[in-house]
Amino acid sequence: MDIQLIKKTLEFYNPWWKSTQSLNEIPVFRRDIYENIFESVNDIRQIVSITGPRRVGKTTILRQLISDLIFEEKIDPLKIIYLSMDDPYIYSKSSDMEFFDNILSVYEKFILRGDLEKTKVYFFIDEVHKFKEWELFLKKYYDRGYNIKFIISGSVSHSILGKSQESLAGRIKNFKVYTFSFYEYLFYKISFDDKLDLPLKENLLKFLKNIHSLGKNIFHNTNLFVKEIEPYLLDFKFYEEEIRNYFYEYLVIGGFIESWSISGQGMRYEYLYQTQIEKVLLQDIYILEDIKNTKLLASLFFKFSENFVSEFSLNSLVKDLNLHRDTTDRYINLLIDSNLIFSLSKYEENLNKNSNIKVFLSDIGIRNSILKLNEEDIIGNKNLFLKYIENLVLLSLVRYSDSIDINYYREREKEINFILKYSSFNVALSIDGIKINKTLFNKFKFEYIFNITMEDDFSLDSNIINFPFILFFILL
Repeated sequence: MDIQLIKKTLEFYNPWWKSTQSLNEIPVFRRDIYENIFESVNDIRQIVSITGPRRVGKTTILRQLISDLIFEEKIDPLKIIYLSMDDPYIYSKSSDMEFFDNILSVYEKFILRGDLEKTKVYFFIDEVHKFKEWELFLKKYYDRGYNIKFIISGSVSHSILGKSQESLAGRIKNFKVYTFSFYEYLFYKISFDDKLDLPLKENLLKFLKNIHSLGKNIFHNTNLFVKEIEPYLLDFKFYEEEIRNYFYEYLVIGGFIESWSISGQGMRYEYLYQTQIEKVLLQDIYILEDIKNTKLLASLFFKFSENFVSEFSLNSLVKDLNLHRDTTDRYINLLIDSNLIFSLSKYEENLNKNSNIKVFLSDIGIRNSILKLNEEDIIGNKNLFLKYIENLVLLSLVRYSDSIDINYYREREKEINFILKYSSFNVALSIDGIKINKTLFNKFKFEYIFNITMEDDFSLDSNIINFPFILFFILL
């Protein structure tokens, strides 16, 4: 065991052991999901995992948690340890379980200078999926009763969620971090826009925060939501044009925060292509799954990107790709688990009949980088614009996927964009006035129909709620 190299590596990644000034440059902006993660880090014994796409801000969240533990919760900095599996030295030992035991031994003896089994310690492991048997390492210390709170992150969801279900059932709580929603993008941009008049900025941010808080009741208590939103509708009309301009920017730029500061569309698209497509398809998936034919996998992703928000027959895909059905299913699942796409199943009363899926992209900016699209290309084409709206609606809904089931329905000329099942009732969500006839209404026993419209006014007609699309996206 190279004690000195391990000690130096630990000190490099944990500068707060010597000075908490190292935490001063951590971004102050907190994601929507952050508060729930922080509460779990504090309040439950379970391992906390954070999964999501590359460059979505998982490492920033880990560092914000460390900062808040030290400054808000007054935790001794020496009781917080952080490791990055991206470090070449640590990654070179990723198959050596004993090496990670040695890390804790060195930490206990030279840094903590106490009994690791009895002392409460917070252990952060970034990009944990690159540690071959991470789940066995965590399980060992968890089951032996060590007072170590593990917080882990990973970019390949199936590597974490699959293994956690197998070896860590009941021991781990996962949080999925998505790309920035339009609400987060809007709040961030306004917060740091020095050109905005200060009183206007403060009033707008207050309005956004208040109205966004109502979004939690859209599915949980729709009757209450309808009552609560009424006082905010006049303010919404006042701010709508300003918000709409930001929305058109977001349609092009997407939800990866690091790309926002890149000047020039070409450079930004190159960044997205390299970090979200090349790195995932040619590195993450190849390393973890040993996929030899990455070109075929890339072709499938490009097919989904060009024809996003479209229904695909799995049988047709098998023929087009000239692959076995099991291989086709595996490739689709890899794209899902690697956070490049989402898929919805078609609603079928007979589950065995289900052979169609509808595919959405995890971020619209990636599509724009592939097809080299600008704002006019999108908003100047109504059909394409509605597809972007539908994709963004799905990205809003999946944030609630723990509490609602989402499907779509299509039969001949009858279509429902989204069928949402929450608790004991169903909700239909349509885009731009798709008519849901009486037969379908009775078939699914819908409690409400949410209609995302291109109009400016929020309205309620019996059990049909019409949302201007801008309003819907700041609510969720």
